[in-house]
Amino acid sequence: MQQPLQSSHLIGLRDFGVCLEEQFDLCVKLEDLADSLPSKVDTRVAMMLARRLQSALRRCHALEEKIVFPVLLSAQTDIAAILDRLRQEHLEDEYHANDVYDAIQAYVATRDRKDAEQLGYMLRCLFISLRRHLAFDCDYVLPLLRRAAVL
Repeated sequence: MQQPLQSSHLIGLRDFGVCLEEQFDLCVKLEDLADSLPSKVDTRVAMMLARRLQSALRRCHALEEKIVFPVLLSAQTDIAAILDRLRQEHLEDEYHANDVYDAIQAYVATRDRKDAEQLGYMLRCLFISLRRHLAFDCDYVLPLLRRAAVL
């Protein structure tokens, strides 16, 4: 039998939707940055985005893994393999975000913009991967979560 959710879990579940929206917004900003390369880049905004990306992914992934996944596991035990895959995607996205941070930092630090194409490719790889993961969260995880949490 499913145990009732603690109020802290209900707050975390509400925050999951906020995290999804924030990550979608980051994807738009990453795409905008990629589109602005090489000559229309606001380097200050690019660095702020890189910092925000890292912290937002860590925070949102932690919330998903500490609050959302346990709720789903308590309601549906056959989801464990899917959650393991999502955890692995979180790690990969965070590693990629670290690489993007380093690449943005290097891009901002030099006047030679020869690496604009490489940076654009890295940005696109990250936001495409994030959007795919977020779509799965919205189409599959969120409906399961709503049923499990009776939101």
